[in-house]
Amino acid sequence: MAKKPGTSAVAKRAASEPPTAPPAWELHVGDCLAGMASLPDKSVDVVITDPPYEAEAHTAQRMVARAGGHLECEPIAFPPITEEQRTESARQMARLARRWILVFCQVEGAMKWRAALEAGGAVYKRTCQWIKPDGKPQYSGDRPGIGYESIVACHAPGRSAWNGGGSHGVFIVNKGGDRRTGHQTQKPLALMEVLVRLFSDRGELVLDPFTGSGSTGVAALRQGRQFVGWEANPAYAEVARRRLSSAREQLALSL
Repeated sequence: MAKKPGTSAVAKRAASEPPTAPPAWELHVGDCLAGMASLPDKSVDVVITDPPYEAEAHTAQRMVARAGGHLECEPIAFPPITEEQRTESARQMARLARRWILVFCQVEGAMKWRAALEAGGAVYKRTCQWIKPDGKPQYSGDRPGIGYESIVACHAPGRSAWNGGGSHGVFIVNKGGDRRTGHQTQKPLALMEVLVRLFSDRGELVLDPFTGSGSTGVAALRQGRQFVGWEANPAYAEVARRRLSSAREQLALSL
């Protein structure tokens, strides 16, 4: 049975709507650290998020393939996460979550996120993997490419449960296929729907403090979950708002 969402504005909105209404959502523009600090303890069910990468991924020589196989240097447009931001965001996520906390990261950052979340009071469970069959090769050819990302999975103290039974925490989903939103590290909707479905229950409240273009939120709505998020970049937040509004409208038409 789904737990009752917390006392955030999105939960209050959901409680005031008819039972047949599509799931509610709320997106804030601004600093997620201050935003999360404004919420009461244990006021969200699950956190699923993709924070900024570590500094190792931010290089002026970052190569990407564009139309026709043309290679371009494309540094990541937003700054890397700092250790102070990691520590505080992990502390807030551990304080807020009643159940699971899933954090995407490079393999080099997995132990750092585990340590930060454990320091905040969460219990480490597993580091899962997102395998990208269509991931880019190592264009320099001087070392193996990395065709996966890690997902650190922690849980609030107490017994954990998910909807995957004994299946592996390995998710094989193509990186491409979705309509591009302009966000450089956009996650595929198919992957986010799998994670939402496995690690949360219908009616629960999913938090993404690093919303980006909104894929976590769209997946949450499509899977019958509520959503609350923060995004510091107004342009990305506007993209996310459009996607969330469109998803809720499509759900309303199907009721």
